[in-house]
Amino acid sequence: MSDKLFTRREAIWIGTLGLLQLGILTSASVGWWDFKPIRNQSEINLSILNAPPQKQEHDSNELLRIAVASVITPMENVDLYGDLLNLLGERVDMQAQMVQRENYSDTNHLIENGDVQVAFICSGALLGRDKAEQAERILVAPEIAGSSKYRSYIIVPAHSPAHFFRDLKGKTFAYTDPLSFSGRIAPQYMLKKAGYNPSSFFSKTIFTYSHDNSIKAVAEGLVHGAAVDSLIYDLTLSRRPELMDKIKVIDQSEEVGNPPVVVSSQIDPELRARIKNVFLTLHLDDEGRKALRLLQFDRFVHADLDLYDRVWEMSQEVGVG
Repeated sequence: MSDKLFTRREAIWIGTLGLLQLGILTSASVGWWDFKPIRNQSEINLSILNAPPQKQEHDSNELLRIAVASVITPMENVDLYGDLLNLLGERVDMQAQMVQRENYSDTNHLIENGDVQVAFICSGALLGRDKAEQAERILVAPEIAGSSKYRSYIIVPAHSPAHFFRDLKGKTFAYTDPLSFSGRIAPQYMLKKAGYNPSSFFSKTIFTYSHDNSIKAVAEGLVHGAAVDSLIYDLTLSRRPELMDKIKVIDQSEEVGNPPVVVSSQIDPELRARIKNVFLTLHLDDEGRKALRLLQFDRFVHADLDLYDRVWEMSQEVGVG
């Protein structure tokens, strides 16, 4: 049975139709949120989900614009990253502004064009024309449960007869984003390594554009399987334990470096150094540890660039990037 990869419009429509049954935010939103210092923080206005206003209350030099990739849905990002971004802005004496786009490619454009100074991105969406340039853009990486590495999980509904990845041949499958390491690159590489053609292995595939959407799509039986970020899988199940009895992991990829924090090539070097220092010292005080704990981060560390070699190699192997 040949695989049909839905068009972008079809995939978003199908994802929205199914995922609305689950109460998931699925709009192709563009979000900008201004965060106040924690000590004076008022309720965040979530009604502004369009392009940034033409006039800002603050001079652009006082704004620290931070992109957060759509690894999870927009409202979840606000809940999980809000305190961290507040602290970052506060400690570099700027006002933090979160910027979100509907996919990894659009997030990349923000950082490449200098529209944001900092971005939390996926490992599969690393920036730069070559390894040296990519290395220059990586600022820090999170350490989680004592590890700087993560992997892709292949998940299915708990009642599924599938026990191995190969059991999903001819079934429906959810990828996360075209540039996602764990949500697309890794599973396609795993299939190629096992001797299968990823483009004809599944009967139908869709993109959900966030890992928590993929997890919930599997939990509700909207697809037979999905590939998700192991870190988001653990985070989502810790926040929504009722999902534990609805899904199971049947395979996993090799480990690679955790999704890094990157900076624009246009950022002022002095600001870059200040931001990096804040990240590397957040775990040293109670306020910082509290913000990190929301994301289940232990701390931020200097990125081990060797951990990203396999990401680049697998991306080339499956024709991504």
